[in-house]
Amino acid sequence: MKQTKSPVAALSIKVVILLLLAFFAGFFVVDDKVAYTLGLVFGGTFTILKIILMKRTIARAVARAPQSAQYYSNANYMLRYVLSFVVLFVGLVSPYFHPVGVAIGLLVLKPAAYWQGKTEPPTPKDGSVEWLEWEDEDDESSDF
Repeated sequence: MKQTKSPVAALSIKVVILLLLAFFAGFFVVDDKVAYTLGLVFGGTFTILKIILMKRTIARAVARAPQSAQYYSNANYMLRYVLSFVVLFVGLVSPYFHPVGVAIGLLVLKPAAYWQGKTEPPTPKDGSVEWLEWEDEDDESSDF
């Protein structure tokens, strides 16, 4: 049986690869290389923590009632947003971290997610993936 990687692990690996590319690209541009490297490590570590927190949020929200899941997901989203602000603020005021390194470490999640979407295998069209099928397609009360 073929075992596939966890999406969290695959996304985390892509984040690390992009951080390494940013490290090598910035190493020739930035004057304070130690602070830049520490900023990348600080922001990148928090980005991987955000990925783990998102996985945990999704796993717990699925087990809840729809309204409760929405509140839970929104609360955790705001928590991750505030924590990102705190990390960026610490990166700006601390003399140990280069602000550009911290910002790149925090923003590297977006290109990694796009890369993840492009490289994952396509969903089979034969209906073998049950969660893609909607049970109540006749429901017209949708907001869309």
